[in-house]
Amino acid sequence: MKAQQIQEKLESLHYWDARVLKLDTTNFVDDVILVFEDSDGNVEILFSGCSRVLFSTSVEDREKPLKEMQLSQIPYFIQDIEISDFVQDGRGLLNCKVIAPPITVEVLCKSITVSKE
Repeated sequence: MKAQQIQEKLESLHYWDARVLKLDTTNFVDDVILVFEDSDGNVEILFSGCSRVLFSTSVEDREKPLKEMQLSQIPYFIQDIEISDFVQDGRGLLNCKVIAPPITVEVLCKSITVSKE
């Protein structure tokens, strides 16, 4: 049920085709931060208490280092975000999959916070 509420909040922001501005980890991957463009301010998704974080992309995607690119050259636009409730060892967690070709991110965490910057 918690996942459905977060999913609905994200969908109300019409994130489809939004440019990813930031994808970062902090605190030894305890937190993952995803920021994407919105017409009236950026949106931050904070994944906290992460126990699994998977990033996958193509080899071709990494031929030119992203740190050398201008923002307009960053190729990641969100196509889909799927959030589901997940139980592991009796603990209620959240599983999230973000598809922003050519990158896909999967996060298993305790909480997800969505805020506008």
